Amino acid sequence: MNLFRPIAPQLIPLFVCLALIPVIILFSLFSGWYVWKNVAVGWEYPLYLQYGDGTSPYAEISLPSLAASQPYDISMHLIIPASEANFALGNFMTTLTLSTPSNRTLASVRKPAIVLPPSKSRIWSSPKLVSLDILFLESHVPGASRVIARVELGRRDGWKALGNGEGRELSVFSAFLRGTVKRRGIRGLVTRFPVTFAIASSITFLVISLLVLAACILPAIQWRFSSDEDGSDELTEEIAKERIYRKRRQRRKLSPRDENASQSEHKTEDVPIDVPPAVTFSDQPLRRRRSRASDVFYDSEP
Repeated sequence: MNLFRPIAPQLIPLFVCLALIPVIILFSLFSGWYVWKNVAVGWEYPLYLQYGDGTSPYAEISLPSLAASQPYDISMHLIIPASEANFALGNFMTTLTLSTPSNRTLASVRKPAIVLPPSKSRIWSSPKLVSLDILFLESHVPGASRVIARVELGRRDGWKALGNGEGRELSVFSAFLRGTVKRRGIRGLVTRFPVTFAIASSITFLVISLLVLAACILPAIQWRFSSDEDGSDELTEEIAKERIYRKRRQRRKLSPRDENASQSEHKTEDVPIDVPPAVTFSDQPLRRRRSRASDVFYDSEP
């Protein structure tokens, strides 16, 4: 353990950085999948028309999850038997009602339609089925992600004046409700190339996350080698020597006038001095003091 103590401050941020890299990669993959999953795409659902309930044939389905702000073209595709009853029906009404699960109506539209007999060919036999496309809504923005669609076909008055008195109902072989995405702006590009944009978003998220991780953790990793330490010691010694040299130089630059001025300032301070009392001649007569040289001279005489 003592071996790793000097480098522990560098190893811990490094291990944290290595541990976060797989997490960032997983989040990047999730971001690409999320973009691909939420790209608005077209849809087509079969309609199972209900007959004999006393009303016009109808069908009610729950549409897939829609992009609330994405415009759609909603239409119905019918495959109808090429029978005389259908051709003699003439115009009939088709109704589409879009609502939310809470029974809030989003859109309701009625369109007329008619089944025309196919053109006869001398070479090919006449087809037994006829296709009919009815456009309900163009560039419609649903405004909700969960939508319930109800479709009705035929007349609501129950008019009976065809053949042997059959009800004027349209015979349908199969029916589909379609939603086509209107490609506009950036959303249009994303819907055209969903895989490309998913990969681009994943790579962008990965690069930005790695840059943020490097900016936050890498400054904490400071590797110091022996050569770097020797160089730093030499630099500190040179800096200390330079500071000492500067201080000595500043001291030498002080002029004698400045020193005398400083000494005079010290001398002019008020320092109390004990002055002995003056001695008068009446109290004590003055005596002459002989020097040592004179004493030696007198002693040397015979």
